[in-house]
Amino acid sequence: MSFAFERMGEIGARLAAWWHGERQERPLLLCTVAGPAGTSPEAAGTLERWWTDASFRTEQAMRSIDATTYHYEAVPYHYVDFGSSAMASLLGARMEFVDRETVWAYPVYESVEDAAEASIDRSSLYYRYLRRLTELSTERAAGHHYVTLFALGAPGDTLAAIYGTEQLLVDMIERPRQVERAMDRMKRLWIECLGEFNRIIGAAGNPGSVGWAGVWAPGTTFPMQEDFSYMISPEMFRRFCLPHVGDMVDLLEYPMYHLDGVGAIAHLDALLDLERLRVIQWVPGAGHERIDQWYDLIRRVLDRGKSIQVFAEADEIPGLVDAVGTRGLLVTVTNPTGEALRRLNARYGS
Repeated sequence: MSFAFERMGEIGARLAAWWHGERQERPLLLCTVAGPAGTSPEAAGTLERWWTDASFRTEQAMRSIDATTYHYEAVPYHYVDFGSSAMASLLGARMEFVDRETVWAYPVYESVEDAAEASIDRSSLYYRYLRRLTELSTERAAGHHYVTLFALGAPGDTLAAIYGTEQLLVDMIERPRQVERAMDRMKRLWIECLGEFNRIIGAAGNPGSVGWAGVWAPGTTFPMQEDFSYMISPEMFRRFCLPHVGDMVDLLEYPMYHLDGVGAIAHLDALLDLERLRVIQWVPGAGHERIDQWYDLIRRVLDRGKSIQVFAEADEIPGLVDAVGTRGLLVTVTNPTGEALRRLNARYGS
């Protein structure tokens, strides 16, 4: 692993300033170059093993971390991955292992009232797997890597996963009070898991923490999201989602919101109104990746005093900096190569 934890002092200082929206001389950069540490399908075995064997997945993650080099503000971390619907799996959703990158959740509750009574099944295969994977990774994390929380989701996304997106949208119109009750229940389960798994991860003793977005923070952090929200109006977002996002923001020292897709832009102003929300992570979605089409959106976030994480090719970064400046800007470098890294080093130092 090309990373020394002795660097965390300087990296941490730069990232802490970014979280607080302070002046920075250059954009912060997350740049990692992966080595040949993958696991062949034959070695991985069945999809069931891939998604349920915590010991195997821990070893696979350690090999990947050790084969990766970390540049600028990137730090080694292990994302405890069970797909974006991981929280739904703990609430009884039927899960399908699609491939080694994707797990789908299927609804199991027939009504919003039933969903509002959901609870975490700590005897389930999926809970035991996620807890054991977190524990095993944490046991090896001190001075080596950070361990992330699994995808806790958000109230609306989890509710949609356990009793159906279409039914949720209909009930928002026809049975709004019942939906509000169910959303509150999902938030409370989110809070429960946040505390439980953060206590496990904290045993590693590494300074600060990292969420699945890969950004180190001086304290507790998590990238919140409501991906289903592209299907609802700003008014519905403010009624059903924003109060809970606000409550989750207030629980974290360094909260960030994962704004996913062009359809979610309609909710940006509501999110920017949350005073304690420090960061927007902007992910425009397939077909919209070119960063120069998003300069106005990036300025909109920065002008409200928030910081922003975006994704860009190395060659796009100079134009981005010229357009929006450096304060509050963190770029995850996509598809970095040795040559791209050399060009970045020539411009920004190593």
